[in-house]
Amino acid sequence: MSSILKSIKISGFKSILEEDIEFGRINVFIGNNGAGKSNLLESIAVASASIEGSVDYERLARRGARLSAPEIFRSSFKNKTRKALFRIAIETESYLYSMGISPKEGFAYHSESLKEKKTEKQLAGRSNNGARLDGIAVPAKIDRESSIVSLYNTLHNEFNELDGIKNFAIYSPSTPILRGVSSDGSNKAPLGLYGGRLAEALKEILMNVDKRKRHIDELRRFFKLMDWFQYISSTSDIDEKLASEHISLGRSVLEYTDKYMKKNFNSLYAYDVSEGALYILFTLLLLIHEDSPDIVAIDNIDSALNPGLIRTLMSQIVEIVEEKKQKQIFLTTHNPITLDGIDLFNDEHRLFVVERDREGLTKVRRINPPSGTTKKEWEEKYFGMKLSEIWLSGAIGGIPHGFA
Repeated sequence: MSSILKSIKISGFKSILEEDIEFGRINVFIGNNGAGKSNLLESIAVASASIEGSVDYERLARRGARLSAPEIFRSSFKNKTRKALFRIAIETESYLYSMGISPKEGFAYHSESLKEKKTEKQLAGRSNNGARLDGIAVPAKIDRESSIVSLYNTLHNEFNELDGIKNFAIYSPSTPILRGVSSDGSNKAPLGLYGGRLAEALKEILMNVDKRKRHIDELRRFFKLMDWFQYISSTSDIDEKLASEHISLGRSVLEYTDKYMKKNFNSLYAYDVSEGALYILFTLLLLIHEDSPDIVAIDNIDSALNPGLIRTLMSQIVEIVEEKKQKQIFLTTHNPITLDGIDLFNDEHRLFVVERDREGLTKVRRINPPSGTTKKEWEEKYFGMKLSEIWLSGAIGGIPHGFA
């Protein structure tokens, strides 16, 4: 559990001038388009890349962050002094890591610190005065484009306490890629950031003989969500009767068996099934595949799903994360129904409204019942309305003015 991201402090990063946010294990972000939800997720991706070795475009791409010009990463607001650096600090159960980056020089480190919380001991650090490892000054000059954490890891091969954050990525599944007719440039195991390895990922878990039964039990969640199909598999033996000559499918394709079709012709490839069936399978595989990162973000979790389906999917996500204690998930959504799957009285479930203030600064505000309020009192305050209805009423913000 020590690798779970407990908080992040962001300074001068894109639309976020100063924010300090504490997370749970299920984190949902709502807000207008352009409010800064993606910037928040990308700040985690930047910290993740740094922990792996450096902030560079290859590492950012593998984490699903936008590959903007370096200067775009540095906040710029009217009537605000533009900071020379952007700073990001993260906290886990046991460690604190912070960095200051100068984007005027590419992505050059100005300062860095890795501390153990219990002892308050600095394990590694750097500043204009030089670098230190295990409290000992480093005589050689440290590369300003490489993280000191990577150097610390070289000396301490057993140090893996930040691996959950190091492996973080933002996933944004795409319909053409899930259907197998467009390529996924990320090629990130096990699914690809955009869904390009969906068929391969399913095959991998079904071929795991030792854990096949458990994986099939986990996939039964998918069966509950989609009531029209009987079975799902992954195949590289493409049947010409099922694949149009006008499209080019990948090497492996998903094959769905539809229980309502005639038994001598009841299969469909991913290209012909509903996109909702693909998005749901992607989400569930991301959470149950053993090669998936423990800490993930999914941008627009509600894509292609009707209200009933997103509510049920959220309940499945909550169940899986509660079962797998090492998991942590960050979700953005524009569908109010998504909120009905979380419990604000569970401290591990957190809802955040992301908004721009009068000066254009991104502000992140957690929505939680007042201290001492019971669930019954909360429901009485809002006349028994669901969380989705409270959002739409305008009571918690996160919707454009004039739409409440």
